[in-house]
Amino acid sequence: MGKRVYCLYRVSTKGQVEKDDIPMQKQRCREFAAEKGWSIAREFSEKGVSGFKVSAKDRDAIQEIQRDAAQDKFDVLLVFMFDRLGRKEDETPFVVEWFVQNGIEVWSAEEGQQRFDNHVDKLMNYIRYWQASGESLKTSVRTKTRLAQIVQEGRFRGGSAPFGYKLVKHGRVGKKNRELYDIEVEPTEAAVVREIFDLADRFGYGGRRISSELIAKGIKNERTGEHFHYSSIQNILRNIMYVGILRSGEARSEIIPELQIVSQEQYDRVAKGRAQRSAEYERKCAARWEEEVVLVDGVQTMVSRPPRISPRKNVGRALLSGNVYCGHCGGRIFASTACRSHDPNDRVSIYKCYNRTQHKTLCNGPTTYRAERVDTVVETLLRNIFERARSVNESELIQQQVQDTAAQCRQKLRKAQADHTKAMRELAKWEGLMLDSIEGTCVFSPEQIKRRMDTVQETVAGLAEQIDALKEQAAESEYAAKEIRESHQRLLSWAELFDTASVEEKKMIASYLIKAVTLTRDYGIEVEFSVSEAQYLGGMEMG
Repeated sequence: MGKRVYCLYRVSTKGQVEKDDIPMQKQRCREFAAEKGWSIAREFSEKGVSGFKVSAKDRDAIQEIQRDAAQDKFDVLLVFMFDRLGRKEDETPFVVEWFVQNGIEVWSAEEGQQRFDNHVDKLMNYIRYWQASGESLKTSVRTKTRLAQIVQEGRFRGGSAPFGYKLVKHGRVGKKNRELYDIEVEPTEAAVVREIFDLADRFGYGGRRISSELIAKGIKNERTGEHFHYSSIQNILRNIMYVGILRSGEARSEIIPELQIVSQEQYDRVAKGRAQRSAEYERKCAARWEEEVVLVDGVQTMVSRPPRISPRKNVGRALLSGNVYCGHCGGRIFASTACRSHDPNDRVSIYKCYNRTQHKTLCNGPTTYRAERVDTVVETLLRNIFERARSVNESELIQQQVQDTAAQCRQKLRKAQADHTKAMRELAKWEGLMLDSIEGTCVFSPEQIKRRMDTVQETVAGLAEQIDALKEQAAESEYAAKEIRESHQRLLSWAELFDTASVEEKKMIASYLIKAVTLTRDYGIEVEFSVSEAQYLGGMEMG
């Protein structure tokens, strides 16, 4: 049996609470425990609790964990990083030592095990928390202040240039006599940014629809050679820099005209539209299906039925309408009826090519198609989708579609966090050497140390920005997983309904799932399914 583990997650700053860093900590700790073969018994979360300001005796989670430790309820206390236990140099090392003395191993998913085997271990642990305390008081404030000053002065804070911009050198020299980069608009990329904002502004498109439109137009991200992912588009639509405003945390510059790609008015309209779509999406999710009591094996059961508001106008008993096209002329095909015999009441549903009917010279294809033959093929494909939906495991489905992106994101995030931790340690080291230098006991001069600290601080700031971006990307992956889950559940509901559904209900389901049907001579039928409902069933022939 593996070791029993208690996990403690903590976020302290307002920004961390708002961004909810805890899922990231939780995921990493769970992965670490799984690698060790440990079993997580309990998890504790602290939001808005400062490890520097709040004493352990006033933290309910710490007190409860200590009580359970005294009762031998777990073997390992696991945190993301040791500073999650606290940053009080005159208290936290002794809290950690208490756990170790009471038979509890203390581990960090990023830093390994904290030991107290000898006096050297005790001294190093004390120094660790002394440094953490100093970081909370000095490094964070100094870095934030410096970066805020940079953007308020209208200068780029550093890092890679966002899409739509480029880094250039104009002879500006920094403290180390090294030529510094300035940021400018990159015309080709800026045109793509304007296209993205125009699609969102003029047509109300969201990230996924914009991505599809750019793919249709053959527009790629020339930096990567790949198509624009919807998450990248969402990031572009959220980035106020395209208005010409530089930002760092809460600090903002004035509008810099030479950096402006879109107007403030358009940016605000797009932001308002995104907020409205988000609110509308939540309302639709809440009322996506109507519930109805039916008899299943003699038992009354609540089942979900799709709303009876059809997205397209449907005619007669034909399954398709408004989404059928002629493969010969590209024109619309509409549903109609025709007499099967001399009896005017004996009619059959058909599909008719508009161009062939009204302008014979525009189309050399058939005029009509028997709806029954076309609909039979389409219904078979729909049932194949439903059968596939029943056969797939939802968790595996989500993993298959989101895993690669999410895994890459997690890998990059862990590396960035590890690099950030390393840079913070280096900064703390130089801060300690500064005092020695002032006292004349260090080989480096204060000026040399300061220059090194400035460089490391820039690295810390850049990594912090990278971490924020990766966390946002991870959140987008979670949203994608939510959409897949909803689509799968919707398909399962429709699968139960389809065989016994009315014609109108079948039309509605078909219109949601099918984007276009193309008909050609001899009943050649090509079906294009809607991306939102069918794409994740990859590997199945759709046409």
